[in-house]
Amino acid sequence: MDTSDRSEVVSFYHAIYMASEGYHKRIAWTGNYASTAAGAEGTVSEAFSGDVERRLNYFRAMSGLPAAVRVNTGGTVRVLSEDAHQPATNTTKMAASQRSALMIARTYPGNGGLSHSPAQSCTAWTSAAWNANKNGNLSLGFFGPGAVDAYVKEDVMGTSAWNLDAGHRRWLFLQGATDFATGDTPGVFNASANTVRPPTNAMYVVPKSSELEAVSPVFVSYPPKGYLPAKLNTPFWSLTYPGADFSAATVSMTDTASNPVAVSVVSRRSGYGDNGIVWQVSAGAATKEVVSDISWNVTVSNIQGAGVPAQHSWTVTLIDPERLNQSPVISGASSPMTSGASYSVSAVSGADEIQAGLALRKNANWTEGAEDSPAAKIIDRTSGSYPLRATTAGYVKTGAKAFRLTFPTRYDPFLNGVPEQIIELDRDMIPGVSGKLNFQYRRGLMTGASKLAVETSTDGRNWTLAGNLISGLGGAGDSLFQSAAINLPEGLLRVRLRYYLADPSSALYAHEDYPSQPTGIFIDDISTTNCTWLEHSVTLAGAGISSFAFNSSTAGVPLLAGQEWWLRARAVLGGKAFPWGPAKVVTLSGPLQLSGPVVPPLSGADYNFISDPSADSYRLEVVRLAAASWTEGAETSPAPQVTADISPSYGLYSNLKGYRQGGALAFRLGLSTAADEVDSFTIERQIVPGATSELEFWTRRGAMSKTNALHAEVSTDEGATWTSVFALPGLQKAEKKVLRQAVSLAPWADRSIRIRFAVRKAAGGANLKWNAKSSGVWIDDIRVTDSAMLVSTHESVVSGSAVKVRLNAASVGESLTDGMTLRLRMRPVTGASMGGWGPALIVNPSSSSAEPALPAGFEGWAESNHAGLGLSFDGDSDRDGIADGIEYAFSLDPTMAQASPDALAVGEEWLTISRPLPEVKEGIRYGAEWADDLTSWSDEGVEIEILDGVIRASVPKGESSRFLRWRIEAE
Repeated sequence: MDTSDRSEVVSFYHAIYMASEGYHKRIAWTGNYASTAAGAEGTVSEAFSGDVERRLNYFRAMSGLPAAVRVNTGGTVRVLSEDAHQPATNTTKMAASQRSALMIARTYPGNGGLSHSPAQSCTAWTSAAWNANKNGNLSLGFFGPGAVDAYVKEDVMGTSAWNLDAGHRRWLFLQGATDFATGDTPGVFNASANTVRPPTNAMYVVPKSSELEAVSPVFVSYPPKGYLPAKLNTPFWSLTYPGADFSAATVSMTDTASNPVAVSVVSRRSGYGDNGIVWQVSAGAATKEVVSDISWNVTVSNIQGAGVPAQHSWTVTLIDPERLNQSPVISGASSPMTSGASYSVSAVSGADEIQAGLALRKNANWTEGAEDSPAAKIIDRTSGSYPLRATTAGYVKTGAKAFRLTFPTRYDPFLNGVPEQIIELDRDMIPGVSGKLNFQYRRGLMTGASKLAVETSTDGRNWTLAGNLISGLGGAGDSLFQSAAINLPEGLLRVRLRYYLADPSSALYAHEDYPSQPTGIFIDDISTTNCTWLEHSVTLAGAGISSFAFNSSTAGVPLLAGQEWWLRARAVLGGKAFPWGPAKVVTLSGPLQLSGPVVPPLSGADYNFISDPSADSYRLEVVRLAAASWTEGAETSPAPQVTADISPSYGLYSNLKGYRQGGALAFRLGLSTAADEVDSFTIERQIVPGATSELEFWTRRGAMSKTNALHAEVSTDEGATWTSVFALPGLQKAEKKVLRQAVSLAPWADRSIRIRFAVRKAAGGANLKWNAKSSGVWIDDIRVTDSAMLVSTHESVVSGSAVKVRLNAASVGESLTDGMTLRLRMRPVTGASMGGWGPALIVNPSSSSAEPALPAGFEGWAESNHAGLGLSFDGDSDRDGIADGIEYAFSLDPTMAQASPDALAVGEEWLTISRPLPEVKEGIRYGAEWADDLTSWSDEGVEIEILDGVIRASVPKGESSRFLRWRIEAE
């Protein structure tokens, strides 16, 4: 074990030390506190013995000792001739230790059982128990690996009182030791008698000489050199060496700045394992919590003894093993295409593997309600001794179940107190402005000292109270559910609800005392307002992973333009997955993704887009939208904008009392004959939902066959096809009230849809006999929240070589005005086939937006007159053989291929070409050049004349043939 390597120490802690946690659940003690007969001491499980062995070897390895000692091997007791009490020599250490643990427990509240020479008057005393006490470390209040911790740290009551000699530690760290044994009782709380019997441990540590291995002596310090988890620190530091004389030794310590640290030597006694020296350190050096690594330098001098080094120095660095000094960082494109991209991950020293997490940011329109379906995204940190998802009558707000937090017991011997009860929302949430956590709660039997806290955390370890504590009301409780709305801080965080006792001395209501009563607090309908959340899609893992592909295959879902993904990486050391590192937030771009100002000036603006390589041309659609504030309530005024396809045996509009949410009428649908398969009505509105839009409506079911169901359906193709987004099965007995229904329309955000309601009979189903008054289902007050209505649509043709489009009066079909809301999107055209629409961009023109300053010359002409064509001075956009720069110079159209010949005049001495020049263009130098061989061109002797809208170039005639051409250059 290399304690100089921080990553190795962290990995070792999580792989070995933490592997023994949870031991209280594995002890499987078979003993009996009520008896002192042989066998009453019981046994412990092999797994539990392994937990103790693992924990002991962890500390020995950290201290530089051989870490292969065994526990509960069946080795026999150490019996000396001078022992006052001698058990049978074939008595195992394990059996003796187990009897000792029972004796310590039964002697409680007396402490005679903790004596290393217990009197025979101690309850459950036997010679074997006496032997284990003489040769063992003894503990009251700890057992198993917890007792090992207490022995090593030597800083708590319960390990044979305060042991300034660090004797327990020194026996555990005895060099050459190979065989130990543990005896344990887990403790018990008798609720009816209100009595406690604490857990106990007896660890057989003094070996027989035959069990010792020959080893080369080394210095053993605690805390050991190198890195050490701060939680395992102690105020009593020690150094041992076999056969050393520490009677005149001195100890000095300094901090990282070389400042002296006060120490006080408290023991130089021998007789506990190897010889040693023990000193007490300052409070700063004894700390068990650190925010960042902190080091202390130690030197022990003037050590005496044959062959013993006179001085030993080392450095101790206390760390938080739940924190790494480096986090993996992801780098790559911020706006990748929907086809995906590759991302690199920085390395973390000593990591077993690196995991990359892919999470899609979504609107938080979920509700956690403890129901069977959908399964709640909850981390259960309760004791498990009562149902978390309770069905207690009157204590469920909606549905069939509610979350319940209650104290399982008034005292837990393992915890030495009352166990907190916690549920944590298994969601990474991102509250926005005025973000809130909402829930319903009802208090049952709950004292005023019992509190429910809502807490938030950015790292899952450190928690901060959000809002006010909810205190109990005693035996009365709440008569009804109460509403809570807790303000959440902005930014990524996690949320938990913690139920705890604020005053440990107070009485409380526990489930074990009142198993049939509603103790604790019941929580239902947990939701958020103004929040988004990260829906974890997949975790990619690999040893030494340095890069990964982010695409639809690795994400596990289709990647769509406009989606926001959070890519994060974390390191795994010793089986522990550490918190995610900083997020690489990417917004997906796809072909036809438009980008540009969302508040353009009234003159318009240019919008770049990502081209589609397969497109011959494009269509730009500009839709004018208006806010939608309609509600379809079946009333006569305003007249419903619906068309119905129903049986003539009943009417679409019903005035049945109690079946309406508001007004005088509600819509009614049903299957009125045995042959009916479907009845429906369609809302005749072009609706454009937003990302947070919901289809909201109210229903009340009358008598309906269970094979009938009301569906809410959406169509994106003018009703050619329909998708069901909501289904409500029939009830043979009518409901008692009108109920609100809500369906998210986020999947159809920024798309034009139509909505219809239909009652359908399932295949093989049957309809009930029709009751003209009470059969069917009633629907009322239909609306779509946060949506828009389509006002007008205008399409423009865009060249296949374009990379931008122009939003202006021509592309909108009308002048841009303040208050307009426009939706822009594009689709490719390949041959005669129209492709699908690309992602939409919503813009709001405004007179307050500054008009852009256009560049001069060719660039300004291209920008203002031919935006989106991607013109370049030497390019040929229309492929007519005339460069775009020449088309600009001579006022030609770069989008229309056409011949543009020059006029030629041949005189006796001069050769002249001419062409119309309506305007002398800015930034252009007009010239010409000649050649006799089409190879060597020259402008020598060329004369240029611009007169009356014509440009002429003349050059003297050659002796045989001569060629003359224009030379147009940008200045």
